[in-house]
Amino acid sequence: MPPHFSLLVLLLFFLLLVVLYSFQYSSSQNAPVLRSRNAPATEFLSFFSSSSSNSTVSTHLRCLTRRPHLAGTPSSSSAAAYVLSRLRSAGLQTLTRTYSPLLSYPSSSSLSLLRPDHSLLKPLSLLEPADPSPSSGVVPPYHAYSPSGSAVAPPVFVNFGRDEDYVVLDKLGVEVSGKVVIVRRGMGPRGAVVAKAAEKGAEAVVMFGDRTDGGVERGTVMSGSVGDPLTPGWAAVGAQGAERLREEDEEVRRRLPRIPSMPVSAETATEILRALGGPAAPEEWCFGAAAEVRGVGGGNVLLNFTYRR
Repeated sequence: MPPHFSLLVLLLFFLLLVVLYSFQYSSSQNAPVLRSRNAPATEFLSFFSSSSSNSTVSTHLRCLTRRPHLAGTPSSSSAAAYVLSRLRSAGLQTLTRTYSPLLSYPSSSSLSLLRPDHSLLKPLSLLEPADPSPSSGVVPPYHAYSPSGSAVAPPVFVNFGRDEDYVVLDKLGVEVSGKVVIVRRGMGPRGAVVAKAAEKGAEAVVMFGDRTDGGVERGTVMSGSVGDPLTPGWAAVGAQGAERLREEDEEVRRRLPRIPSMPVSAETATEILRALGGPAAPEEWCFGAAAEVRGVGGGNVLLNFTYRR
């Protein structure tokens, strides 16, 4: 299942190593020698500052960011090997560890608007406009830890998906159970928003942000604190080196979402929201990608949602 915090931690770790190394690498021949491991922080700062240059920082960052390196993929291993080789060439001691957290990756996904007779009305894009070819290594946008699932159901706009938003829909007489909910990103963790939609009986969740550049926000929908759900509170060291819970264990099931979800761009969300009928959306909901929304749910469209991991 997907990399939530693990990817972020890995990236930050790589960047930290690059910055520390770049301070030393550019002038290793003339670098001052530190007297001891316990040298004051100011001495370390002076050492690294005197050994740095903008060009080395730029070169290493360019090498590490020119291709995606999603945790657990071959490109991630290549990025780690690059950092290790540069640190070792500078004469620094290095240490590696192998971790085996539970990650997930998207296999396939699709989204389209259908007429009431289930005939195709409009296919919807799930890719960012700048997404290159599959050979680039870019992973399509997805929600980490979302289960596989599909639904063909009317879409309902639930604003931020908060309790107060569902209260508004209830007063408008709009039923959420059995529907695909369209949620605006920005109020609360993704996992909590998806869990609330499941509690209300929704079949699936489509989540969007209000970015205007066509971008799609990736992220986790696991609930609770960050970390590997199979080794909560301890490291997932090695394939057989750590005690692990099972995916079917209640502690794990509580953290993983019960219904599927996927992120989409503001442009894709706008296509869906324009097609909605039903009661008029509250004025305070009508901004950003939802600026042109007419109703919050109902009308003559269905949303065909499919996600496979």
